[in-house]
Amino acid sequence: MTRKKTLYEILAVAADASEAEIQAAFEAASAKLVSQKNRISADDYDFKLKVLQLAFKTLSTPSSRDAYDAKLAAAAVPAPVPAAAAPSLALVPLQADAEALSLRAEAMALRADAMTLRADAMALRSGAAPFRESRSFASSSEPVVSSLAPLLRKILMVLGTLFAIGAVAQSVSLLLANRRAEMAATAAAQASEKVLLQEYYQTHGVRPANKAELDALEAENRRKENEKRTVEREKSKVEQDARRFEEESRRRGEQVAADLRMAELQAKEQARRDDERREWQQKEDQRVKEQTERMRIERQKAEWREVLRR
Repeated sequence: MTRKKTLYEILAVAADASEAEIQAAFEAASAKLVSQKNRISADDYDFKLKVLQLAFKTLSTPSSRDAYDAKLAAAAVPAPVPAAAAPSLALVPLQADAEALSLRAEAMALRADAMTLRADAMALRSGAAPFRESRSFASSSEPVVSSLAPLLRKILMVLGTLFAIGAVAQSVSLLLANRRAEMAATAAAQASEKVLLQEYYQTHGVRPANKAELDALEAENRRKENEKRTVEREKSKVEQDARRFEEESRRRGEQVAADLRMAELQAKEQARRDDERREWQQKEDQRVKEQTERMRIERQKAEWREVLRR
């Protein structure tokens, strides 16, 4: 069954994160969600926003955060481990805890004895001087008080002993709860480390020995990834420069070819005009020559007519 994310995991912060870190994580998560608003549905966006707000409100308030941490610690308490299956538990801390419990129990017993003595003193004081107006009543009540004093002393001793036992039991339960919380936190950290190591192994095919080696490998992978991206950017820049140069060369070649075609057309047009001008000049010269020849012929005819007339 899939484990639900904790509020710390929703905000992507550690369990011991400060209020400033929680505030920064909430702002970053909110900004990321706002940037994704156009790519998700409105209901999904509202739900994720409410979850972020709930996580921030719970973790930013000390009282609600303490209650939530206690709930996580209670939910993460592991099952009791058999002695044969848990040889790594040290005996010295357990002995130290037992000695501390013994000392605390003795202190509670002494406190109960002091309370009993105080109760006896109060009982004696209450029975020594009541009703000073009637000596006969006082003298008659002294045996009753004397007979009741041991009974009251026993009752107070029983109550003090019960109180001491309750205090010791409460102290033992608190110590056991703290130990279970520490064991749960240690087990959770170890489980999280194992999950990270397994995920890294499934992704990269390399199994790190511990979290430190995993961090070193991830740092090396990030360095190689950054170098790869740098090389790809440089390669892309070189390709873009080459394409730009090729396009510029092609554009200039097309411009030169267009200029050559224009110059060729202009040369052809100029040659045509020159041919037309030469042809017109030849025709004009021929016309002038013919006109001159006709005038010469007409002049000779006129001369001959004058000669014949004589």
